[in-house]
Amino acid sequence: MTLDELVLENFGIYRSRHVIRLTPPSKKKPIVLLGGMNGAGKTTVLDALQLALYGRRARCSNRGSSSYEDFLRSSVNRKADPVGGASVEIHFHHVSEGREQSYRVCRSWHANGNGMKEVVEVFVNGQHDRAVSDAWAEYAEEFIPARLSHLFFFDGEKIEALADLENAADLLRTGIHSLLGLDIVDRLHVDLNVVAGRKDKKLQVDDGAEAAIKVAIGELNGIRAKRTELVQALGSVQSQIEQCNYRQQKVLERLQAEGGDLFKQKDMFAEGKRRLEADIEAIDGLLRDDSNGAAPLALVADLLGELQLQARAEKVASEAQLLGAILEERDAAIIQRILDRKAKPQFVQEIATFLERDRSNRASKAGMCCYLELTEEAMGLLQELISSGLPALDSRLRTQLTRRHDFSHDLAVVDRKLSMVPEEDAIAPLEAERTELEQRLNALAQEKYRLEGERTRLDAEIDRKEASLTRRIESVTRCQLEKEDLRRVKEHSHRAQEALQRFREKVVERHIAVIQAHVLASFQYLVRKKSLVSLIRIDSRSFEIELRDSEWNLVRPDRLSAGERQVLAVSLLWGLAKASRRPLPAVIDTPLGRLDSSHRRHLVERYFPHASHQVLLLSTDEEIKGEYLEAIRPFVGHSYLLEFDEAQQSSTVKAGYFDREEDNVA
Repeated sequence: MTLDELVLENFGIYRSRHVIRLTPPSKKKPIVLLGGMNGAGKTTVLDALQLALYGRRARCSNRGSSSYEDFLRSSVNRKADPVGGASVEIHFHHVSEGREQSYRVCRSWHANGNGMKEVVEVFVNGQHDRAVSDAWAEYAEEFIPARLSHLFFFDGEKIEALADLENAADLLRTGIHSLLGLDIVDRLHVDLNVVAGRKDKKLQVDDGAEAAIKVAIGELNGIRAKRTELVQALGSVQSQIEQCNYRQQKVLERLQAEGGDLFKQKDMFAEGKRRLEADIEAIDGLLRDDSNGAAPLALVADLLGELQLQARAEKVASEAQLLGAILEERDAAIIQRILDRKAKPQFVQEIATFLERDRSNRASKAGMCCYLELTEEAMGLLQELISSGLPALDSRLRTQLTRRHDFSHDLAVVDRKLSMVPEEDAIAPLEAERTELEQRLNALAQEKYRLEGERTRLDAEIDRKEASLTRRIESVTRCQLEKEDLRRVKEHSHRAQEALQRFREKVVERHIAVIQAHVLASFQYLVRKKSLVSLIRIDSRSFEIELRDSEWNLVRPDRLSAGERQVLAVSLLWGLAKASRRPLPAVIDTPLGRLDSSHRRHLVERYFPHASHQVLLLSTDEEIKGEYLEAIRPFVGHSYLLEFDEAQQSSTVKAGYFDREEDNVA
């Protein structure tokens, strides 16, 4: 993997857009030199690289314990609009299976109503790749695993921490575990302890559970005993009810035989008789009213028909008398008209004969005797009476007579029943006994209802107690089973932890020799005194460093100068990086620190040009300068200078270095 460009826009102390080209023009010039005074933004560049690659998993220097969202908000330049946001962008190319591909990762963020919105876009060979963008965290692990980033991206503080050999064991353990992937094993070891601890707290079985079960069983048995007594009492009440029902049935049979039912209905019969007599009287009144009207005419209905026929005949005769003379004049006019039309004589004769016959018929009717001489109004009343009045009256009279007959029949039945009603003295004892039995039955029914309600309540309580007892038993059984599972989990967890421990030791022992060889070779290559250390041994368990000279004597840390300890720290990082066998770029921030001139010379000439195929050095004006700059210049592909503007409160990136401003070094 080789870095091409780093682009900063409104990031930290960088205002607007700044581009840092990182790709050396040739393999002979692997170094990119980035100079700047303290506070000019060198460490910010290192943070930008890690942020672009890892996002929230980046080990940025100024994040501390703040949340990722707060860190992003603080990373926007103070003079920039938070809504516009900031971004870091990194270009690199990577060779996989003989094929080189170009990647451009742009991580941008801006403020919105819900906080900070982050967007990651990845372009592969110039084309936006949505799949790679969505899963960039996984892809980043393939290029530069986050657990190894501290072996290639580090600063002078880490070198100083490693230079203290008494405290270097922890850092070395972290580095070796990350290099060998044992941090995952350590995490698994811790997770097993956490799981076992959680289960141990969760599955605390109540020691009084069995005693509570015994108490619950005793309560349930007591309730069941009460229910048994209640069922017996309910059976006794039911037996008494059946006896009373039997006695009541016998009393009712005797009452029926003595006419008791009729006696109870005596008042009803009397009331019925009064009602029927009133109904008959009402119908008789209606019949009398109809008899005073047109009802008698129904007896001479045939005479009324003949009267209607006579009235109609008299009307025709009267009309014939009036028309006789008129018809004669009319017929003469008709004959004359026909003659004028010169009709045939035979036709004229036929017409004249017809007209004469018609006049004769009318004249015969006009000669009948008229004795009724009814008016038109009388004729209308007679017609209405015959057609509707008498039929309606006949229907109404028949209905009333039928109802009267029915009422008379019912009245006769009631009279017979009243005659059969016994005297009160004859049935009084039987009625008293029946009343007493009814009261007794009502009392027994209420007692039965109460007992059945109590039984229902006890049944519900028994169901609840049984369900509760079942849950308790199931809970105890489940806890016992889970406790057994916990025992097995703990046992297997301990076995797994022991296996992981043995695995860790075997892996470390297998690779520690290679790491020791790389560290020793790096140290002897960088240190000024070649015979100072002939053996570097790293304990596979404590990760403490043991140094021995050419005569196999133990070299105590206090015998090493501060510069030699820092060279050893650099050798440790360099050896671990070599052992990783990954062609990854190295980014080193303020690397020279407290080194003396000879050790600085060795690092400048022997470490920096060979630390990796691509090296980004972040240096102050007091570190790489003068003869060191001249010694390293042949290996520098690009050089930049970071300048901080107090007025603008931001840094800018310019080509060149402290000694001169120039374009990229050829």
